[in-house]
Amino acid sequence: MLWISLMLVGIGLLLVWFWKKSSKTINIVPFVRKSFTQDLEKNTTVMESSSLEFAILFGAGTSELEKQSLDRLRKNLDPSLLSQIGYITLIGSADASGHLTTNRRLVKERISVVERYLFLLGIPKEKIRKIFLEPSFGRSPEERRLLRSVRIQYKIETLK
Repeated sequence: MLWISLMLVGIGLLLVWFWKKSSKTINIVPFVRKSFTQDLEKNTTVMESSSLEFAILFGAGTSELEKQSLDRLRKNLDPSLLSQIGYITLIGSADASGHLTTNRRLVKERISVVERYLFLLGIPKEKIRKIFLEPSFGRSPEERRLLRSVRIQYKIETLK
C-alpha cells in the first residue's frame, strides 16, 4: 500500500514537472513572432471561411434528381459563390428498408448524380470529397424520407 502511494506521488510530481516545462516553451512563440519584419506581415493574406450545408432528397428506390432538388442545388450553389468554394463534401445515405445491396448501390448512385451536376457547374473534381454512409433504419416515414438523401457541406473562403 505504501509502495502504491509513493508511486502515485512520484507520477504526480513528474506530471507537474512536465507541465511547468511545457509552459516555459509557450513563451517562446511571441518572441519568435516579434522577429518577423513588418513588411512580411503586410504581404500575408488571411482566408476566412464559413461552412454551409443543405440536403438533396431522393424518392424511394431512385437516384434521379427531382425538380425541387435541382432548384435547391441552384439556390444554394449560386454562380457568384462557386469561385469561393474551398471544398465540397457529399454525404450519401439511404434508408435500410429493402435489400441492403440495392441500398448501398443507391447511396453511390445518388452521390454520383450530385457530383455530375457539380461538374456541370464548373466545380473541379479535386474539390469534391465523398462519404458513403451505410443504410440506416428510420423509425418513422419522415425519418426514412430524410435518410434518402445527399447532404452537401461546403466552405466559402474569402480574403480577410
